[in-house]
Amino acid sequence: MDNFIIINAQAILGAISIILGFKIWIQPRLEHLSFYNSLLPLVFINTFRYLGLTFMAKEQFYSGFPTDFLTTVGLWDMATSILAIIGVFALKNRWKYAIPFIWIFNIVGFADLITAFPQFFSLKLYEYDLGTIWLVFITYGLVVFLSHIYIFYRLLANKKALKS
Repeated sequence: MDNFIIINAQAILGAISIILGFKIWIQPRLEHLSFYNSLLPLVFINTFRYLGLTFMAKEQFYSGFPTDFLTTVGLWDMATSILAIIGVFALKNRWKYAIPFIWIFNIVGFADLITAFPQFFSLKLYEYDLGTIWLVFITYGLVVFLSHIYIFYRLLANKKALKS
């Protein structure tokens, strides 16, 4: 089986597993929390996005890799991690502008992923020795991607509730 098929099969199975776990164990618990507290664990998951700096570490990728891609992924992930850390404090302490800040964090983090994932595939990164980056992509990458979707869902649902 070639790497393209393997990584896509892993991504599909991983997404199904994450969604099942989320629907069965996590979402029912989040639904009983306050709006701020329901966002906290999903924002917190993104604090580990500093892992994306690995893309910029020397000797992690072969020298022919496009450094602009590696730098962009590393910097966007680091920015998302910093925004997530601030977002956790903002939500926990119910800062006045916590929710607008979470919108900014979520847009930045989601934009990072929706630009990086297609580039990952167009550069055929799955054809190279990625070491742990492969694992991060098909596990943590999916978790944070789905966390952003749920955060958008909660932010939009709260906005509708406030209008009612």
